[in-house]
Parts: sequence; C-alpha cells; structure tokens
Amino acid sequence: MDTILSSMRPELLRFVEEQLANNEVSDDDELREHFIANGLSEEQAWQALTYRALYLRYIFLEGFTPILKGQEALCFNPHSRGWEPVQNP
Repeated sequence: MDTILSSMRPELLRFVEEQLANNEVSDDDELREHFIANGLSEEQAWQALTYRALYLRYIFLEGFTPILKGQEALCFNPHSRGWEPVQNP
C-alpha cells in the first residue's frame, strides 16, 4: 500500500479511487482542490494525483488497486476477459 495514502479512512480511499478512475473533466489542480476539500492533506492530494493516468487507463479489481497493492495491482484484460498484472508500456 502507498505509505502516504495508507492512513486514509476506507471511505475516503474509495472516494479518491473513484475520482481518479472517473473524473475526466477536472484538471489536476481542480482535482487536487477537490481532494483537499474532502479531507486529504496537501501531500496526500498530490500523491493521489500520481496515480491518475493508471486509474483512467485501466479497470482494477476491487482491493487490488495500485494504491492498495502497488506492483501487485490487477487490471481487467478485455481480450482474455480476466484479471492480470498491469503491463508497463
């Protein structure tokens, strides 16, 4: 688990991951402000944004996300219709 984000309550972590995966409208500054307004520290907000590209690109298995599992995160592969580790480009 990401050490900077590990102290967040589970509800707040779900909120962050949902925003990272689904908020395609806000730019990074707007999303950072949104995170801070909802309880993240400045450091946590900036750290969460480092994952944004991954969450927008992949669908992760619940509980096996980059924030929770790091290199052991599992994403959906539509070709095999299964869960697999994220492939680095």
